[in-house]
Amino acid sequence: MADLALTDQERAAFYQDITRNRALDYFFVFDNVPLQFIYRDKLVPSQLTDLEKRNKAITETLWIEAYHQYLVANVSYLFLYRGPVLQMVFQVHQFGAGTFVPPTEESRRFEATAEAVRANFDAWMASQGWKTADDMRKQPARGSWLSLLGVPDRSVRIASLMPVGNQVLAELISTWTEDGTLKEAAWVAVLIYDVDGTVLQDRSYIDMANWPSARRYARPRPGTPQNRPPATGIGAMDRFFQYHRDRQIGGVVTDLEKRNLAIIEGPWVDAYNSGVDTKVFHPERFRMQLPVQKCSYNLDIAEDIDTIIREAVPDRRMRLALTYAKENQVAAEGVVSWTENGAARESPFISFLLLDGNGKVIRERRYITLGNWPGADKIVARLGL
Repeated sequence: MADLALTDQERAAFYQDITRNRALDYFFVFDNVPLQFIYRDKLVPSQLTDLEKRNKAITETLWIEAYHQYLVANVSYLFLYRGPVLQMVFQVHQFGAGTFVPPTEESRRFEATAEAVRANFDAWMASQGWKTADDMRKQPARGSWLSLLGVPDRSVRIASLMPVGNQVLAELISTWTEDGTLKEAAWVAVLIYDVDGTVLQDRSYIDMANWPSARRYARPRPGTPQNRPPATGIGAMDRFFQYHRDRQIGGVVTDLEKRNLAIIEGPWVDAYNSGVDTKVFHPERFRMQLPVQKCSYNLDIAEDIDTIIREAVPDRRMRLALTYAKENQVAAEGVVSWTENGAARESPFISFLLLDGNGKVIRERRYITLGNWPGADKIVARLGL
């Protein structure tokens, strides 16, 4: 399909150098229609294992519902989460990995279908959940329940979902109002499910500067991570990702997925680290999307941004921690490290990449905290953010 090209009208709509402040659904619809129809290379449906089907069903039902009707007094997490398993990836560089290390794995090893997990949850709510919620409602609100009371119209929806082995990578959109203004935030949750359907780890990529409960977290509280000295040096993120690698169960990898993983783990990383070889990207169709910053741009602008970063921090390097593939889509978790004013720094990211039939990268959704990214000030100026 190399001869397919956009018309002038289509280019004006879909190939703007930079877009800003589009509704967040645009970043996901844009991947699917109408460009997929024009170029005829939409997401390839993948065959899911029974475990992946179960975890997908849990995520799309009980897990997402835990953000709504079952969040009263945080009661749903007493059943669904295996202790303090929430890990905030973007905050590790600031607070240190030790703040978010979950407890050791427990011994509940019975297997459960998605329907059985729901039935177990309903039975637990009937036997003790509702009583626990009623008791906890009499106490001062805390955690997610306190956050929801501050933004009672908050809603969460899944924009994209990738089940891989015992994990689910979910791209999500949160919507709420603040001082009468409608707000949106994009984020990612990487979930590890145990055989009994409970969550061993929720590794969430959340930018607290644009989050429903940002005001609450911005207030100084003695003894909380916000008041601890920032973590320094290289390696905190590697220790952070180790917990996940120790519990990772992969899925069945197809030939297409093997090819795409090799491209992302090799030429794609090399292109970022060298800054000179862009052959891995489709010259016309590549689009970099930054959902957290509500911005996207084409390859020409991407090259400008890369030049800005290399001039600001010539020693910056990317390394991958974990990669996942489903047919023509690859997700990559990694870390960018560099030296600034003589101090070693690093920042995590997660990217969702779409490849065409020839192995060219045509789309990347990258989730980063721009404030902790090399060359941030100049990037903001170049993109007009």
